Amino acid sequence: MKQAINEFDVLADVIRQYYDLGDIETPRQLEDAHQRRHRKLVVNTSAGKFLVKTYRRDPVILDSLRFQHRLSDHLAENGIAVARIQRAKDGKGIVELDTWALELQAFVTGEPMQISQETLRIAAETLGRFHHVCRDIPCPPRDARMWRFSEVPRASFGQLYELAKTQGDEKLATDCCNDLALFLHEAAQKLNWDARNNFETGLIHGDYHGGNLLFDGNRLTALIDLEFAGAGCYLEDLAYALSNLSIRTAFADDRLTYRTNLLLDNYTRFRSLSYQEEVALYYAVGIKHVATVSYQLVQLGGELAGLNAIEWMQRLRQQCAWLAQRAAKR
Repeated sequence: MKQAINEFDVLADVIRQYYDLGDIETPRQLEDAHQRRHRKLVVNTSAGKFLVKTYRRDPVILDSLRFQHRLSDHLAENGIAVARIQRAKDGKGIVELDTWALELQAFVTGEPMQISQETLRIAAETLGRFHHVCRDIPCPPRDARMWRFSEVPRASFGQLYELAKTQGDEKLATDCCNDLALFLHEAAQKLNWDARNNFETGLIHGDYHGGNLLFDGNRLTALIDLEFAGAGCYLEDLAYALSNLSIRTAFADDRLTYRTNLLLDNYTRFRSLSYQEEVALYYAVGIKHVATVSYQLVQLGGELAGLNAIEWMQRLRQQCAWLAQRAAKR
């Protein structure tokens, strides 16, 4: 009886046909990787190890992918570590078949960023250099004022508050909620539609956090996930970076100050901030931080990073109070 052809074997045959990589092993599923937007596999070859991504053969998807490849090449040319795109025999970065397409990237060894003085410095410099070297690159159009977490996260924050009331002192939860609501109201004013016209725009990464910065010790091996890159407000990237790398795991004021100064000092070596951006930045960080914690804590059943909802409400109140004080000093 004829044995059914395994889909991974089919993929291996496609790679053999279109790429000049010597011996090709059967690809295997990449463990612990998000597979929502496209499939991710790993293949070993005589020329090395590669990450395989497959996509629907959709013109919009492939146009976006071609931009990502141009951006990846540009970043590499300017000394920013990325996962190198492997070109097929015809020199193209994408192999198109009947209904699907694939790309190969050099497999990068590294782990998501662990926060330290040196990795924070590198992450900040990398973001500053990214914004600087990509300033004049044509990129996919979109309204740069429409960026994630520039709006108050009312629904998710309301869920956090309701959860906090069930896990601790209801008066404490309400006091924290009221203080945070005042901060978010002020943030909404500082980041209103008209105010966003004062913020500089350009090509941004769009998802700048520690999980997309791969390190080998204190060496950055690759900035990954360029899928959200496009025209945007630089504050969006910077707010993501500060929220994830400086604020999320810091509680004491001195730690918040140290990490934030370290990140901003190294970022501004490559791109300075206007006065309007400096003031708005801290409110943007607060909105991003509250929104992320609210969403993740509810999704994870009431506990995040070892803290429950009422504990997070207290931490968020203290962190947002520090952010407001910081903005007032600009």
